[in-house]
Amino acid sequence: MASSAHFFRLPEAQNAAFSALRTEHGDAIRSSNQQMINTARSIAAIHHARQRISTRARRNRVYAIAAAFAALCSVLSPPPATAGDPLRYRGGLRNSTGERRLNAKQLNAVLTSLRDKAGLLEMRFDENGFLTLGDQTKFSGGSATARALLDAATTMGRAVEMESHMYSSKVAFARLAEPLAYQHYSSGAKIEVFPLEIDFSDFSKLRGDRQALAAFDLGFVILHELGHAALGLRDGAGDPQGPGECEAVINRIRRELNLPERQTYVAQVRMAASFTPASSSTHFAELTFARMVEKQGRTQIEKFNLRWEAFIVGPIIEAEDRESKSEDRGSRVEGRMMAPRNKSGVTYLPPPE
Repeated sequence: MASSAHFFRLPEAQNAAFSALRTEHGDAIRSSNQQMINTARSIAAIHHARQRISTRARRNRVYAIAAAFAALCSVLSPPPATAGDPLRYRGGLRNSTGERRLNAKQLNAVLTSLRDKAGLLEMRFDENGFLTLGDQTKFSGGSATARALLDAATTMGRAVEMESHMYSSKVAFARLAEPLAYQHYSSGAKIEVFPLEIDFSDFSKLRGDRQALAAFDLGFVILHELGHAALGLRDGAGDPQGPGECEAVINRIRRELNLPERQTYVAQVRMAASFTPASSSTHFAELTFARMVEKQGRTQIEKFNLRWEAFIVGPIIEAEDRESKSEDRGSRVEGRMMAPRNKSGVTYLPPPE
């Protein structure tokens, strides 16, 4: 069946009228058409702009969520090893890598004092700031107990980082601060790092007998703190009139070096004339050291005193509450440091000579 196309034609009169109307209003029609085109373009432009803004907003929201997640991880996660410290997971005694690291003079003072106690001829701080003992069969004099303690400190799984806290009102000579725990996410490596805060300026404020000064110098104070970190030893908790188990080991070192032994862990506090003319009297902290000597066939006890201005050097334990504070410190030390003593690989010091 053939298809046919039908065209609708206006009557001639109507066609003529439409032509006249188009001629009369052609500009208006063209203007209207142009407005419609412009409106359509504007709508398209607005729609495109909205799409770009929406895409940018979504991207910004993603960035904000990622930043918030990273901040949360930094707060809740253990501190990661820094790229500038590839030896973060190595244990031992080392110089800090931070802004409180010891300068060359301070590091040499530590080395000299420790070498005097241990007698190790090849002991040094390596290029990474770690204490190394070298050949331990090469020593001159020194204490066997000090050598054993330093060996335990340089081979332990945790790290002790020495920091300089000059003129600190919170550090009296030196103290072992609360440890930081590091964990490597990919390897699973873990380590505890104990900051060893040292106020080198405090040692210049010590006054007393020469033998007492020799028995309480920089090296002995550091060895005391290493006794906590490496061996898990406690201070004189529960017995403020005694030296405590940590200081008992340090007294063995003193005895092997023919130096007087510290009698108490807690310093006695007394009022006395000040060292400085600006003050007539002040509080002094005092420690007593003693040793047994043979004189004219008799055994005698020699005593030596050491003291310092308490409120200049740093915090002290007052006489009326030193027992409770000593117990508090002992419990903290036990809680954070006694656990490793029950693990395998315990380090034993040599028997007393």
